[in-house]
Amino acid sequence: MMIETSEKEGVIVAQVKDSDRINAVVADQIKAELTEKVSVEGSAIVLNLSNIRFIDSTGIGVLISALKTARQNNSTFSLSEIQEDVLNLLKLMKLDKVFDII
Repeated sequence: MMIETSEKEGVIVAQVKDSDRINAVVADQIKAELTEKVSVEGSAIVLNLSNIRFIDSTGIGVLISALKTARQNNSTFSLSEIQEDVLNLLKLMKLDKVFDII
Protein backbone atom coordinates (compact mmCIF):
# COMPACT_ATOMS: atom_id res chain seq x y z
CA MET A 1 0.00 0.00 0.00
CA MET A 2 1.39 3.35 -1.08
CA ILE A 3 -1.52 5.45 0.18
CA GLU A 4 -2.14 5.90 3.89
CA THR A 5 -5.54 7.29 4.87
CA SER A 6 -7.24 8.72 7.90
CA GLU A 7 -10.70 10.18 8.31
CA LYS A 8 -11.43 13.57 9.79
CA GLU A 9 -14.98 14.99 9.99
CA GLY A 10 -16.20 12.80 7.12
CA VAL A 11 -13.28 13.67 4.86
CA ILE A 12 -10.73 11.03 3.91
CA VAL A 13 -7.21 12.44 4.09
CA ALA A 14 -4.80 10.44 1.96
CA GLN A 15 -1.02 10.67 1.84
CA VAL A 16 1.64 8.88 -0.19
CA LYS A 17 3.95 7.01 2.12
CA ASP A 18 7.44 5.60 1.54
CA SER A 19 8.12 7.97 -1.37
CA ASP A 20 8.73 11.67 -1.90
CA ARG A 21 7.86 11.34 -5.59
CA ILE A 22 4.87 10.60 -7.74
CA ASN A 23 6.50 9.37 -10.92
CA ALA A 24 6.36 6.52 -13.42
CA VAL A 25 7.92 4.11 -10.88
CA VAL A 26 5.05 4.38 -8.38
CA ALA A 27 2.27 5.85 -10.53
CA ASP A 28 0.36 2.63 -11.27
CA GLN A 29 0.11 1.63 -7.63
CA ILE A 30 -0.85 5.12 -6.45
CA LYS A 31 -3.42 5.44 -9.26
CA ALA A 32 -5.05 2.13 -8.35
CA GLU A 33 -5.28 3.03 -4.66
CA LEU A 34 -6.58 6.56 -5.30
CA THR A 35 -9.13 5.27 -7.81
CA GLU A 36 -10.46 2.89 -5.17
CA LYS A 37 -10.95 5.80 -2.75
CA VAL A 38 -12.52 8.31 -5.17
CA SER A 39 -14.81 5.71 -6.72
CA VAL A 40 -16.96 5.61 -3.57
CA GLU A 41 -20.11 7.58 -4.39
CA GLY A 42 -20.22 10.94 -2.62
CA SER A 43 -16.88 10.64 -0.84
CA ALA A 44 -14.60 13.55 -0.04
CA ILE A 45 -10.89 12.90 -0.53
CA VAL A 46 -8.02 15.25 0.25
CA LEU A 47 -4.57 14.21 -0.96
CA ASN A 48 -1.95 15.66 1.37
CA LEU A 49 1.19 16.31 -0.69
CA SER A 50 3.36 17.66 2.13
CA ASN A 51 5.99 14.95 1.64
CA ILE A 52 5.99 15.01 -2.18
CA ARG A 53 8.97 16.87 -3.63
CA PHE A 54 8.67 15.79 -7.27
CA ILE A 55 5.90 14.90 -9.71
CA ASP A 56 6.55 13.92 -13.33
CA SER A 57 4.07 13.84 -16.21
CA THR A 58 2.91 10.36 -15.23
CA GLY A 59 2.21 11.62 -11.71
CA ILE A 60 0.24 14.57 -13.08
CA GLY A 61 -1.79 12.04 -15.06
CA VAL A 62 -2.52 10.13 -11.84
CA LEU A 63 -3.87 13.29 -10.19
CA ILE A 64 -6.01 14.19 -13.21
CA SER A 65 -7.35 10.63 -13.39
CA ALA A 66 -8.30 10.71 -9.70
CA LEU A 67 -10.09 14.04 -10.18
CA LYS A 68 -12.00 12.74 -13.22
CA THR A 69 -13.03 9.54 -11.42
CA ALA A 70 -14.14 11.54 -8.38
CA ARG A 71 -16.31 13.80 -10.51
CA GLN A 72 -17.89 10.79 -12.23
CA ASN A 73 -18.86 9.42 -8.81
CA ASN A 74 -20.16 12.69 -7.32
CA SER A 75 -17.14 12.75 -5.04
CA THR A 76 -14.67 15.53 -4.34
CA PHE A 77 -10.90 15.31 -4.77
CA SER A 78 -8.72 18.09 -3.37
CA LEU A 79 -5.00 18.65 -2.90
CA SER A 80 -3.45 20.08 0.26
CA GLU A 81 -0.11 21.08 1.75
CA ILE A 82 1.69 21.20 -1.60
CA GLN A 83 5.44 21.82 -1.57
CA GLU A 84 6.56 24.95 -3.44
CA ASP A 85 8.26 23.17 -6.38
CA VAL A 86 5.23 20.96 -6.98
CA LEU A 87 2.84 23.91 -6.66
CA ASN A 88 4.93 25.89 -9.15
CA LEU A 89 4.64 23.00 -11.63
CA LEU A 90 0.86 22.88 -11.16
CA LYS A 91 0.68 26.65 -11.69
CA LEU A 92 2.87 26.45 -14.79
CA MET A 93 0.51 23.86 -16.24
CA LYS A 94 -2.50 25.95 -15.09
CA LEU A 95 -3.68 22.97 -13.04
CA ASP A 96 -4.02 25.17 -9.97
CA LYS A 97 -7.22 26.35 -11.70
CA VAL A 98 -8.42 22.75 -12.22
CA PHE A 99 -7.76 21.25 -8.79
CA ASP A 100 -9.32 22.41 -5.55
CA ILE A 101 -6.23 23.30 -3.50
CA ILE A 102 -6.90 23.72 0.20
